[in-house]
Amino acid sequence: MIKLIVSDVDDTLVPEGSVDLNPEYFDVIRKLQEKGVIFVGASGRPIEGVKIAFAPMKDEIFYIGDNGTDIAAGECVCTNRLGDENYRLLAEDLLKLNEEYDFMSCLPGNVYVNEQSKEFRKMLDSYGFAITEVSDQVDLNDITKVSLFHEGGVPEEVRTSLKEKWSDRMEVVIAGRVWLDFTAKGCNKGNALAMIQEAYGITPEETVAFGNADNDVSMIKQAKYGYAVADASEKLKKEAYEVIGSMEDDAVLTKLKEILDELK
Repeated sequence: MIKLIVSDVDDTLVPEGSVDLNPEYFDVIRKLQEKGVIFVGASGRPIEGVKIAFAPMKDEIFYIGDNGTDIAAGECVCTNRLGDENYRLLAEDLLKLNEEYDFMSCLPGNVYVNEQSKEFRKMLDSYGFAITEVSDQVDLNDITKVSLFHEGGVPEEVRTSLKEKWSDRMEVVIAGRVWLDFTAKGCNKGNALAMIQEAYGITPEETVAFGNADNDVSMIKQAKYGYAVADASEKLKKEAYEVIGSMEDDAVLTKLKEILDELK
């Protein structure tokens, strides 16, 4: 008996940066909820950005935002921060990278970017969340997540170097095709999902999860039925219960319909 379904958003339900979710999802999710199933939208985006994709039912579902640092699931509410000193040192480190890189500093309800990064800001507008331009990206407080951006994807040598330097103090994980995310130690989608499961008395055997990237691995492992879309990372595919079709073909929607039929 499935009681909880959680899905990543970018490149799992919609193209990276899009908010144009197939309206049929809303009907199917509501029918699942009528059967007692909890639905959670989980993303590297801030929760407010995820809500835009689910606008017609934004107050009817639960959320995991900023890669597990922010949880809004009924009475299960939690926000975890990097710590001001850790954030300051990380921001200084990222600013030393060349001009091909940008990063955003996130907290619930807002994202901060360097006021000089006009093209980066323009690209982020497609995600729909609130953005504030600042002159000094180091001098910020209470940050929950940092996302490093490189248009062609953060190169492996840069990822490796940053992981070696920071992984003892933070979670450092690939998030989609163009992002490398930094969150507080122990903060990831899987642990956030575990908190929701515990709060509602739901087991991994009663949980379904969908994802596409390395930052979904912990979440997939927390659900017995963890599905990877066709274009998912190889790391995620290895952990998945099953690899399904592509995001472009609404493979998650097809699987949700199958689950709904099984519940009838």
